[in-house]
Amino acid sequence: MTILISAIKIIFLLGFLILIHEAGHLIVAKLCKVKVNEFAIGFGPTIWKKQGKETKYAIRLIPLGGFCSMEGEEERSENDGSFSKASIPKRIAIVAAGATVNIVFGLLVYFILMSTSNTYVTNEVNTVIDGYIAQEIGIQQNDKIIELDGKKIKSKYDLNKVMKKSNGDNINLKIERNGETLEYNIKPTEVKTKSGSSYYLGVNLKQAESKFINYIIYGGIETKEFAFSIIDNIKMIFTGGVSVDQMMGPVGISEVVAKTNGFREFVYMLALISLSLGVTNLLPIPALDGGKILILIIEAIRRKPLNEKTEINIQLIGFSILIALSTYNDILRIF
Repeated sequence: MTILISAIKIIFLLGFLILIHEAGHLIVAKLCKVKVNEFAIGFGPTIWKKQGKETKYAIRLIPLGGFCSMEGEEERSENDGSFSKASIPKRIAIVAAGATVNIVFGLLVYFILMSTSNTYVTNEVNTVIDGYIAQEIGIQQNDKIIELDGKKIKSKYDLNKVMKKSNGDNINLKIERNGETLEYNIKPTEVKTKSGSSYYLGVNLKQAESKFINYIIYGGIETKEFAFSIIDNIKMIFTGGVSVDQMMGPVGISEVVAKTNGFREFVYMLALISLSLGVTNLLPIPALDGGKILILIIEAIRRKPLNEKTEINIQLIGFSILIALSTYNDILRIF
């Protein structure tokens, strides 16, 4: 039963995210008057199909992929409604649509998840922690931290962001007490961990009231942090902060999804993978949507398309590298 439930979760998550991704391509293609020959979810033998006025819709046996096959996309065509005959802005919009849908969906789901779970932590002090700089300079309960290192502080998120960047250097602190503004120059308290040092002011802040607007604010703050954390992780792949062997293919993703416990954790993973899929797909790497967009930009600059054979070879090489990396990492995880 556990194996069956895990399989259902994996199939639903991957199938649904691929569905909305390909649906993004489909909808924008039709809006741009580009002919879609087939819209399919899954690979392998067809188990269901329906012929529309112009497009064949199909579900295939293996639910780990999908495609939106447009006229003139793989091989250039002079037929009416051909992708290759559409203007470059229209082609870029069609290519970017899938990833955009995944990004918007991931952020929306995460926002709803966060907005229904908690309210944000304010900038008002609840308690001061013994032995930290806040105690040393006399910060009191109900003080409001309004500015740190020149940055306005409205919540715990703002405070943590500034402290993380401080690297232990002296910073200016402004607090509000009984309508009066007090200013200090402080050195954050250092706490050593296995991964290095972290720096803290040493205060526990008050939770915002349980009001609708505060839930919305908390959802917005957490969603913003969530989005930027994904982007930072992508950046670290190129700067060396994250090694290539930490990348996940279908097997790695399936393993993580199978281990989710409860509805909220599953929905969180749905949002995380959707956003990651969308952002990764926009990277300018051949075989990804971002690689296709890059080729279209080059075509716009050159004022003529690349040689069709050259373009196909670039996409095949990029696809082979991505498959090799994800498969290699998945094999390492299995064994």
